[in-house]
Amino acid sequence: MASLRDLLRVGRKPAPAPAPAEAAPGPEAPILAPAWVRPLFAADLAPQLRRDDGAVLVWTIEDQGSTAAITDQFKANAEEYHRRYAHSAHFERLFRQGIEATGITVAEAPLILDLGSGSGVNSIVPCQRIFPGARMVATDLSAELLAMLGAYAADEGAAEEVAADEGRLEGAAADAIVCVQMDAMSGLVAPGVFDLVTGASILHHLQDPQAGLTAAARALKPGGHAIFFEPFNGWGIMRLGFQWILAEAALRGEPLDPAIDTLLRATIADIAARSDPDTDTIAFRHMDDKWLFSRAAIEDMAREAGFAQARFKPHGAHPTLYRDMGAVQLRLGTGQGDLAFPAWATAILAEVDAAFTRDAKRELMMEGTIVLTKAR
Repeated sequence: MASLRDLLRVGRKPAPAPAPAEAAPGPEAPILAPAWVRPLFAADLAPQLRRDDGAVLVWTIEDQGSTAAITDQFKANAEEYHRRYAHSAHFERLFRQGIEATGITVAEAPLILDLGSGSGVNSIVPCQRIFPGARMVATDLSAELLAMLGAYAADEGAAEEVAADEGRLEGAAADAIVCVQMDAMSGLVAPGVFDLVTGASILHHLQDPQAGLTAAARALKPGGHAIFFEPFNGWGIMRLGFQWILAEAALRGEPLDPAIDTLLRATIADIAARSDPDTDTIAFRHMDDKWLFSRAAIEDMAREAGFAQARFKPHGAHPTLYRDMGAVQLRLGTGQGDLAFPAWATAILAEVDAAFTRDAKRELMMEGTIVLTKAR
C-alpha cells in the first residue's frame, strides 16, 4: 500500500507538455467530478487531493456552516487507525447478516451514501461486493483516510489490496466510487436521492448522533434503508466483569500485569463516561468514542429523523462472549497480541458468561447492526 506521504499531493499536477511554438496557451479546463455524482450535492465539488498523474483522489465541497471537527487519530495518525481497525471480511459478514435478519430489499445497482467512510475498507469495500453495480459516495472529514480509498478507486481497483485481510476493490472502481471530504450532516447532500445510507461505526463518534440519523433519512428515497454498526450499553456488563477482576486481584494480593491493570481501569472509566455522557463538558467534546447506545435511544432518534422502522441484529450472544470480548480489548487496547489474563481472571469472565442466557446477551447487546427504513 502506498503511504500517505506518497498519496497526499495537495494541489499538485503533472507538468504540462510544452505547447507548440505557434499555439497560444488557452485556459485550463475545469476538473469536474463524474457526471453521475454532481447532481447529488447542493454545491460544486472541487479537487482536494490529487496524485502526480493528475488523478483526483479526494473531492471537497465548500461548507462554511459546518463546525464539525475530528481528532488526530483520524488525521495525523490515519495510517495507524486504518491498520488497527480495518477488517473488511468481518464487516461484510455483518452487512449480510443484518440484511438477512431484517429481510430488507435493497434496490439493484443501488446509489449508496456512506457516512464517515474513513479508508473505506469496512464499508465501501463490503458494499461493492454485496451490491453489484452500486455507485457509492464515500464521505469523511479526514482527507488523509479518504486518500487511501481514493488511490485505489483511481487505479480502478487493479487488484490492489485495501487492507491486510481480504479487502480488495473490484471492477471499474474509478467510475463507481467518489470520495468527498465533507461534513455529511451539513445539509449539502441532495434530499431523497439515495437507495441506501451506510455507516460503519460512525454514530458513536458524533457529538449529536441525532443529526447523523436525520442526515441519513433526508438523503434517502422514500422506502430506502440505512445500515449502521454501533456499540450498545451492554458494555456495562463487561465493566462489571473488569471491576470484579480488579477487586479479586487486590484480595489475592496478586498484582496484574501493569498493561492489563492500566487497560482495565481505562476501559471501566471509558464505559462509565459513554453510558450517560455529559454533553456540555469539554471532556466530552474531546472524546473520540462518545456514546454507548440503548435500543430505546436509537428508536427515538430514528423516529424523530423520519424513519418508519428500526430493527437490530446483535453481533454476539455465544457462550464465551465476555471472555472473547475481554481478549479483544487486551489486543486492541495494548497492541500486545500475546497478552492474556491470568487463569483466575478468565474464570471470572466465564462466570459472567454463565450468568446470562443467549437471549439475555442479545437483549443486552454490546455491539449491533441497526437497520432503519424510511417511511414511503
